[in-house]
Amino acid sequence: MACVLILTEDILFYCDNPTTPGIEVNIMLINQSDIDDTLTTVDPTDKLLITNLALKAAKTAIILQGIKQINSASAELVKKDVSTDKWRHVFTGVALSLNKATKTALQEMSEGAKLVAVVETKSKGAANADAFHVLGRKMGLELNTATWSTAENDGTFQFELSSTEGYEEPTVPHTLLETDYATTKAAFDNKFASA
Repeated sequence: MACVLILTEDILFYCDNPTTPGIEVNIMLINQSDIDDTLTTVDPTDKLLITNLALKAAKTAIILQGIKQINSASAELVKKDVSTDKWRHVFTGVALSLNKATKTALQEMSEGAKLVAVVETKSKGAANADAFHVLGRKMGLELNTATWSTAENDGTFQFELSSTEGYEEPTVPHTLLETDYATTKAAFDNKFASA
């Protein structure tokens, strides 16, 4: 697919589906190496639309449960001097339990785990077609910061997963839509486990 060096789409305000802030409370974190690249598909006419996110046999996503709006996702443009511009994907999360499993997960992240985050936004678009977003699909997200204090934030772990400097993503976060919202939601709730 050739690069598009011109603007091709109208940028409109859809009053029936206005943008709202926030993401749903549950997030799926996937080891980048667990994604089956032979079965994961991107729409051939839209490089930003994943139509099937498939994991290798016996692999599943890891759920990060949240509450309220303590987790967030973002992307920011990174200008490049000698190549095409890139995007830094960022997932900011809170681990609500202070147990060994949480500490083990953070330790594994700190030892170089490359992750992909799938989030469901509150703003879902027409027919809920824009509800799910995939961060870090090509290059992976790495643990960038992590803090814990018994005197702050109710003793929870605060952390950030983000693109590594120099290894940012080639695109904005992908949209994930497997046929329709209901199908995508079912795959998400099933932690993208293969059938």
